[in-house]
Amino acid sequence: MEYKKIHFLINPTSGGGSAGKTWVQIQKFVESKLGDFSFEFTTSKGQGKEIAFQAARNGIEKLIVIGGDGTISEAVTGVRASGSLDVVLGVLNLGTGGDFCKTLGVPGDIKLALDKIENGRIVSIDIGVVSYLNHKGQVEERNFINITGCGMSGKVVATINQSKKRFGGFSYYLASLQNFFSYKNQKIQIILDDSEPKEFTIVNLAICNGQYFGGGMQISPKSQLTDGFLDIVIVDNWNPIQKIFYSPKLYNGSILNAPGVYSFTAKKVKVLPIGESECFIDNDGEDVGRIPMEAYIVPSAVKFFV
Repeated sequence: MEYKKIHFLINPTSGGGSAGKTWVQIQKFVESKLGDFSFEFTTSKGQGKEIAFQAARNGIEKLIVIGGDGTISEAVTGVRASGSLDVVLGVLNLGTGGDFCKTLGVPGDIKLALDKIENGRIVSIDIGVVSYLNHKGQVEERNFINITGCGMSGKVVATINQSKKRFGGFSYYLASLQNFFSYKNQKIQIILDDSEPKEFTIVNLAICNGQYFGGGMQISPKSQLTDGFLDIVIVDNWNPIQKIFYSPKLYNGSILNAPGVYSFTAKKVKVLPIGESECFIDNDGEDVGRIPMEAYIVPSAVKFFV
C-alpha cells in the first residue's frame, strides 16, 4: 500500500465495535484537521504489530492508534521491532474506555485529541517487557505499555475471552462478578530487583507502568510513564467480605490505603508459583499465559503525543 506521513492503525472491534462503525463519519473530520493520511484495519488478534512494523519501515512519521490497550501495545511492539527511532505514536479514544489513555491523558473529545496530535508535546515514555509461559507451555516474551500481572485479573480476562463478549469495562465488571466468590487466592513468591524473595497469597498482583486497568480501576495511583520504574501492587489474601468492602477503593484512588495492599517499586520483578498454584496472567488486557513470569522496565522506549 501507499503510506502517508500520518498512518492510522484501527482495530474495528474496539469499543464493542464502535471504532469500525464510526470510522466513515470520523475520517473526513480527521482529514480536515490533519490533512492527507493512510490507514489500515486490523483483522485478527496480533496483526497490529505487523501493521505498525511495516508502516514504520516505510517511513511514516506519526502512527495513530484507534483501539484498546492491547492494540496500542501491539503498535508499540511493531514500531520498536522496526528499529525506527523517529515514529511518534498518538491515540484516539473513540469510546473504547482504554485504561492506558487515562494515564497518558488522551482527551475523550476527538477534536482535543487531534489538536494534541497536531500540536502537542512529544514525550518518550517507558515500556515494560515480560516473559512467561504461554498456553502451550512455551516461554514467550512481549511488551506491555500499561499493566501486566497475575491472579484474579488474569482469570477475569480469560473468562472474557472465553465468552467472546467484549464490552470494555462492562465486560470486566461482569467477568469479575462471575469470579468474585469462586476465585481461589494463589500462593506466589516475588523477587524485586535482587532483593530477598517475599511470599504472598494473592488476590491479585499488578506490575504497573500505567495507573488503571480493568476498565477504570486505579490499581496504581503513583505510577508514572516516565520515571524509569515499575510499580508493583499486591492485593494480599482478602476474603470475600474484604473484597466487597475494599474493592470500591479501586475507583477513588485510595486502594493503597486498604489493609492487605502492598506497593513496591523496582526495575525488574520475578514472580514464581508456590506449590500447586496456577496463576493466570493479564497483559495489557490480554489473556496470554501463566506464571512464572519476569518483567523489567525499558526507560524512554517510545515516543507519544501528550
